[in-house]
Amino acid sequence: MKNQSLKQEIARTSGIILAAGSATRMGRDKLSLPFRGIPMVQHVINAARESQLNDVTVVLPCDSELEKILDLEGCTVVTSPDRKQGQAESFKAGLRHVKDHTQGAMFFLGDQPLITSETIDRLVWAFSQEPECWVAPIQEGMRGNPITIPASWFDRALELKGDTGARPLLAAQGLALRLVRIHEVGPFLDVDTDTEYQQLLKHYDRKSA
Repeated sequence: MKNQSLKQEIARTSGIILAAGSATRMGRDKLSLPFRGIPMVQHVINAARESQLNDVTVVLPCDSELEKILDLEGCTVVTSPDRKQGQAESFKAGLRHVKDHTQGAMFFLGDQPLITSETIDRLVWAFSQEPECWVAPIQEGMRGNPITIPASWFDRALELKGDTGARPLLAAQGLALRLVRIHEVGPFLDVDTDTEYQQLLKHYDRKSA
């Protein structure tokens, strides 16, 4: 993670990349699909490593072939016990790993290859200003990912079940959510279907973009 000296001025924030999904809508392992010459999820990993996050955890399925083709230097890998039970299991596996040493957990989707370290840094700084608030990016009324959860909500987040991330908690009474306006497309573009993947390649598969 860059600019070590700045970490004393910001809230300790851990990045958790969810890469253990079964990709049922795609019908194949979408995170290993190539984009700009590397697996899709590698872009998310690279952006997180280059940001002001204190540490990066990547959640993978057990016996994952994906791990063999990724550059995970500087990251911690944890495995999801049973991804068939839904995204909540991967979510909780990552959160359990960081919950005792961080003020906030920033959760990334593995299928958002246009996320940048600059966007991540803006979200980290927003969280640092109000570390009791949840933080999410927004653009023209659309809320995106990653979402940052403050430590005070970790216990409730660990009770989640099913094929969901933190979304059910966002409607909870007493939750304070800070929305950060982001102009880049990264937090608002994910790839769930083959059509979306083809559109990603058509519009963004340029190394210089």
